[in-house]
Amino acid sequence: MKLNYILDITRDSFEDPTISSVLGEAKTIFVNAVMGFTPHFSEGSAALDQKIDKNINARKLYGGGDTLQEFKDLCPGLYLSVLDNSRYYFFTGGGTVLKAIEAGTPYGLEPVKALIENGGKKP
Repeated sequence: MKLNYILDITRDSFEDPTISSVLGEAKTIFVNAVMGFTPHFSEGSAALDQKIDKNINARKLYGGGDTLQEFKDLCPGLYLSVLDNSRYYFFTGGGTVLKAIEAGTPYGLEPVKALIENGGKKP
């Protein structure tokens, strides 16, 4: 039976030189989805989270309740170790942020920028 859709991405995909370079050299990484058809296909999401963590200089933004829950479930040790890391930012409402970017609202990502600049606290 031919399925016509992708269920997950393999861990090895992130070792591709181009992908590895992009993730390793990025200054900001915004994650707003899981890589696989979860919960049964989650190897790609775990591999992505681990690869992102290796870029110690990047600012990492994880948006969306489902994205955060999957990160907690797949990489609990990593999640707990970065909760107080100033390079990581976690927020719910990922779909809302994407709509704001797409619509070009007057505020755009200004609320997210404000939280980052104020260490996660309201200005």
